[in-house]
Formats: sequence, C-alpha cells, structure tokens
Amino acid sequence: MISIKKVSAITVLALALATPNAIAADTATPAPLNTLTAREQAVIDFHTSVAAFRTAQVARQAAIRPLADARQAAVTAANAAFTTAIATVTTQEARDAIVKTRKDAIAAANTTFKAAVDALGAKPTKPTKPAKPGKAEKSEKAPQSGN
Repeated sequence: MISIKKVSAITVLALALATPNAIAADTATPAPLNTLTAREQAVIDFHTSVAAFRTAQVARQAAIRPLADARQAAVTAANAAFTTAIATVTTQEARDAIVKTRKDAIAAANTTFKAAVDALGAKPTKPTKPAKPGKAEKSEKAPQSGN
C-alpha cells in the first residue's frame, strides 16, 4: 500500500514541475561540461585540416592519373614508331632523324603533361602541427657570494 507521505511527495513534485518557473529553469542552456583549452582546440583543428589535406591529395592524384596515362601512351607510341622505323634505316642521317623524331615526341608528351598538371593548380599545402606549449623558463639563480 502507498503511504500518505509518498503520495504527498509525488503531488508536490508534480506541482513543482507544472509551474512556469520550473519550466523556465529546465529550458535554460546548461553550462558546458567540458571546455577545451586553446591547445586542445588547435589539435582538433589540425586533425581536421589533415583530413582535408588528404582528401585534396587524393582528388589531385585522381585528376593527374588520366594525364599520366595519356603521357605514357604517347611515349609508348613514340617508342613503337621508333622501333618500327629503325628496322629499315640504312644511313646514319636517317637514323639521326628517327632518333630526333622520337626525342621530340617524348618531349612534347612531357610538356603537355606538365602544362595539364600546372593547369590543375597548386598542390595542396600540408598543414603545420600546432605548437607545443612552451615550458616555463627557469629563472637564473643569483650568484652565491663566497663569505
């Protein structure tokens, strides 16, 4: 059986919760339980920027990959043309011309690749680590007199 004291305690609690002052107290913004130091916030910001840096790096590599593949395909084509043409060469002048053609094709592929990579913009900048809190400097001891 429920005692009178328990019923009256429940009634008082219900009335207290139903009053406007009790509601206003419940809706107030609670004070934060834990605040971060500047160092802790700097570490969190650093880890966030490292994640962003890695994402930017992966995106840049994904953009460079097709450009590198195209460059490699052009170099392979130049080498294949060179191999085919060199088999039928009979004079030194013709050989020199074929070698020059191959070198020019490879140089053009490299120049095109570099221009395309430069058009992507600058590399992502690696974030710098936050500074460690400095140690308190020790005060110099006063020289002792030799009495």
